[in-house]
Amino acid sequence: MNLSPNEILEKEFRSRFRGYDPEEVDSFLEKVSEIMTSLIKEKNALKDQLIAYKSQLEKMKKKEEEFREALTSAHKLSEKMRSQAEKDVELMHERAKLDAERIVADAHQEAVQLEERIMGLRHIQREAAYKIRSVLDGYLRVIDEEALPPEEVDQAINLAASEMRAIQEIPGDLSEEMNNVEC
Repeated sequence: MNLSPNEILEKEFRSRFRGYDPEEVDSFLEKVSEIMTSLIKEKNALKDQLIAYKSQLEKMKKKEEEFREALTSAHKLSEKMRSQAEKDVELMHERAKLDAERIVADAHQEAVQLEERIMGLRHIQREAAYKIRSVLDGYLRVIDEEALPPEEVDQAINLAASEMRAIQEIPGDLSEEMNNVEC
């Protein structure tokens, strides 16, 4: 049974012989009505507070869920970035290894080519030295055999001159390289 504060105040009791003092009953009923009014106001205030707290709780739950989702996303992203970084490092390592192997192979090939070129230049040097010796030997024979006829001397001089021209026709790069090559 629900009673409102007004119902308590307006309640009238029947009079009987030797009954309660009507003023005392009215005074008590007024106090009960005031207390009940206060309790109802407090109850309504607590209901409003409860509604507000429930709303805040829902907002916090929603924010907590968003935070968890963001945290999960950040964790997944960091894992993905770490995985990608590991792949990138591995790929860079493989590229560096291939580059190093290519550089070594190129250097080896260049060394082989230089060695072949040096051998070619030494061969040219030996041929040039042989030709120079034969020319000098020819001159020495001419000097030693002063009795040669002038035609043969001219012929020997022309032969020596043509051989010297042939030696001088060695390309400029080769003659410079010959000078730089140590025997």
